[in-house]
This record gives sequence, structure tokens and C-alpha cells, in this order.
Amino acid sequence: MILRLYRAFAVLALLAWPLAAQQLEIRFLDVGQGDAVLIRDGGKTVLVDAGGSARIASYLHSFHIDTIDLVVASHNHADHIGGMTAVLQSAVVRFYLDNGLPATTATYQRTMSAVTSSGAQYLRATARTITLGNATIQILPPPAGDDQNNSSVGVLLEFGEFRALLTGDSELHELAAWLGDGAIAHVNVVKVAHHGSNNGTSAEWIEAIRPQVAVISVGAGNSYGHPSPAVIAAWEGIGARVYRTDRDGSVLVLANDDGSFVVTTSNADPTGVVQFHPYDRDTAADRIAEPAQLISPSCCRTCTAGKACGNACISRDRQCHQPRGCACDAKP
Repeated sequence: MILRLYRAFAVLALLAWPLAAQQLEIRFLDVGQGDAVLIRDGGKTVLVDAGGSARIASYLHSFHIDTIDLVVASHNHADHIGGMTAVLQSAVVRFYLDNGLPATTATYQRTMSAVTSSGAQYLRATARTITLGNATIQILPPPAGDDQNNSSVGVLLEFGEFRALLTGDSELHELAAWLGDGAIAHVNVVKVAHHGSNNGTSAEWIEAIRPQVAVISVGAGNSYGHPSPAVIAAWEGIGARVYRTDRDGSVLVLANDDGSFVVTTSNADPTGVVQFHPYDRDTAADRIAEPAQLISPSCCRTCTAGKACGNACISRDRQCHQPRGCACDAKP
């Protein structure tokens, strides 16, 4: 019993870890059958989607978030905006961006009324780049159309050599349009489109982005049969490690600007932090780095060159004057 409590505490401690300024934090929150992704860097916060219920507000409270610089609704289906009213009522939201395609549902009407009441500045999805601390967010506008899924707002997050891609519930039509525009390249982490359904992944899409990690946001026992076993096998077939919120719980990615990153989940064992090394985006596909050995979840940065000093890495010939932090020396 004590061991189980220790494991739970260790994982929760990492999931709530106050990050060093040089790291990017991406949390794929477990909101059941829906999407919600929390991004933080340099004291700035972005929320992409809010799940289907007010449950999202408890996450914001647990992370002590009272101000959100940008909220993005990838599209206006209830499993992505159902929690938006709670978000807008529980935090100060500076900007609210969506696909500009109205829905006829009561959920959409309540959301837009909450946007107006909150004082947030409304933005439509156009091709633009937004600065988030030391990271940048590139908004990928959807192609013209009247289908909500295929009008999902794309979010390409860049932090030095690290890249992550969020695509809402995009289906094959929208994915093909983005590929045709040449806006998509290799990324380190992707949120698999449309909860891992067959119509949200294609061989061409996988080949174009070839991520090291693929995250599927999905509810346990959902009536849609998500995610598709064939889709999971396709991502794993190119070497990606697949995480899914129905089994792993919330998924936390901590990224460094050299392209390296670590991943843990709320259901992980205390040693269940997987380290990924950066890869050369111009190398052949079969040279993409595989997951490295497990490291201690107390590490916010693993020093493969130099030595640990506080929360950072320094040259081995320098003397460290910082108290012990979350940086760790690489294992031999």
C-alpha cells in the first residue's frame, strides 16, 4: 500500500512540476472522449480545446492557472468546446481563436456568449505566428468548407529544434490539403487526428511527419470504437511510441530547445519517464531516434554533455554554485 502511494505521489509530483525557464511543457489532458492540450513556456499559457465538460476547470485549478494568453478551439464540436464556458469563467482569457465556422448547437451558443462576456479578444484562424515565451505557435488555417472536422485549426508548435503538431479532428480531406500546401514537415510529437479514427490518418500523412511520439486523446470504452487498431499499428510501424489517454491518463511532454524531450503519464510507474534524443530532420527515416533508457522522473533535463548544475547543464570544467536541482547527469 505504501509503495503504491509513493508511486502515485512521484508521478503526480512530476505532472505538477514547476518547470525551468528553458523547457517547454505540453500536457495532453485526460478529458475522456475529447481533446484538451495545455501548453506553457516562459510564463505564458495556451489551451487548445477544452474537452466536453467543466472537468477542465479542475485541471486549471490544480496547476494554479488563473490567466490564459490564448485559447484555441480547433473546431466547434462539443467534445472540444464543451468545457470552454468553464474555462472562460474560471480564468482570464486574453485571446480566443476558432475556425470561424459557426455551429447550430446550444454548446456553441453558450461558448460564444461566454467569450463575449469574458472580454477575450476573438480571433479567426488565419495563417499567423504567435510568440509563446521562447516558443512560437504557427496557426494552420483550415481549407474552405463547411464541415467542422475538416475545418479544424492546426497548431504547429516550435521550440528551438523541437516541434509538435496538433490537428483537432482533421480528416483525410484536410490532411491532404495541408500536405499539398507544403506546410507540414517532420515533427517530434503529434496529437493523432480525430481520436485515432481511420479517417484521421493516412500513409502519406504518417510518412510526411514521422514523429517519435504519437498521442491519442480518447475516452475509455467510447461508442465510436476509437482508436482504430490499424491506426495504432501504422504509427508504431514507423517507430513512433504511441500514448493514449484512456489507458495512460494525462500525457506530459517536457521539451528542450535542442530537440530532446521526456514523456511521462499520470498512470506511469515512478520510473516510467522515457527520454527521447533529438534527430536530424534531414536524415533518412530509419535513422530517427528510438526511445532511450528510462530516467528518474525527478530529472527536468539530462546532461548528455557536461554536468548537472541546479536545473541546467554546464561544462565539466566549470564549478557549480547552484543548489541541487532537477537536472541529472547522464547514465554511463
